[in-house]
Amino acid sequence: MAGAASREERALLAAERHGTEALDRWTVGELLLRMPRPFDSLQAGSGDGWTALLRRLTAQTFLLEVSGSAAPDAIARIGWLLRAEPESVALAGAASVGGPALLGDGVTISGVDEPPPGRADCPPAGAAIPGVAAAETDVAGTATVTGTPPIELRPAAESGLATTDLARFSALAPRATLLLPGGNYSTHPATVGTSCDLRDVLNWGDPSGPGNPCGGYFPIIRIGGSAALTGGVGQGILLVDGDLHIAAPYEFDGLILVKGTLNTEAPLLVRGAIATAFLGSSSGHLTQVEVYYSKCLMDNVIQFSSPLHILPSRGWKQLFQAP
Repeated sequence: MAGAASREERALLAAERHGTEALDRWTVGELLLRMPRPFDSLQAGSGDGWTALLRRLTAQTFLLEVSGSAAPDAIARIGWLLRAEPESVALAGAASVGGPALLGDGVTISGVDEPPPGRADCPPAGAAIPGVAAAETDVAGTATVTGTPPIELRPAAESGLATTDLARFSALAPRATLLLPGGNYSTHPATVGTSCDLRDVLNWGDPSGPGNPCGGYFPIIRIGGSAALTGGVGQGILLVDGDLHIAAPYEFDGLILVKGTLNTEAPLLVRGAIATAFLGSSSGHLTQVEVYYSKCLMDNVIQFSSPLHILPSRGWKQLFQAP
């Protein structure tokens, strides 16, 4: 009896360990894409002597079933009830800049909360935030900045991004779903049949509407160097370790964090927010940029990348196979 109890305890520990490993692989958004309907299931991992299965219960609740064994006669099954941990992003402005922001012709930056076009699931608009938060702002030509207040001045950052933006970059970087080297990128939605193709590294989602196959895909993209966007669309969170150059018309829904300079030679449309160390170009003022803040969109983006957490109460249960 003592030997059987010891083997059962080792099996339970194995199931817990492998369940934690399976849990770390997934975010809420990826699971919702792979399991679009309640009670859909997904093989979440397997190995020598263990298997993990995820079941979707509701829009925000999942059941992780893990079986582990310590010997042929010692098999343990446990269940974890999981849900997304609510997260929020406090933004200094629709455009947050660690240093100067030089804004020229064709620039519109709005901190007024606006739901994205075609998304009827958004709540009523919330309070406005500053349009630009920077150490220094020079608005010239036809540039327009709105918000509450339109411009908020603050001390210059000591190292590129403002302190809060750098902390956010560091927190989001380990959760990146796409890791890319510096280079030129033209991105587009990609599908396999009627499903969004999550394996295509140039698929950064589809901002044209939530009803499309990739409309609910909000990846975290980290580029390990400087990058140029040479056309296309994307959504989610874009993290750039160097400079970001817009070389052809580009549209992005979500949050863009750039450790270096953001500059353009073609139109850039962002629904969400941007944060960068410097907003401008080597020749002077930034041009052809539109940024429209949307709290609803930011909440969707953050929720997609949120990890799953075990319910704090009644979240763990030993399972038994029915005869």
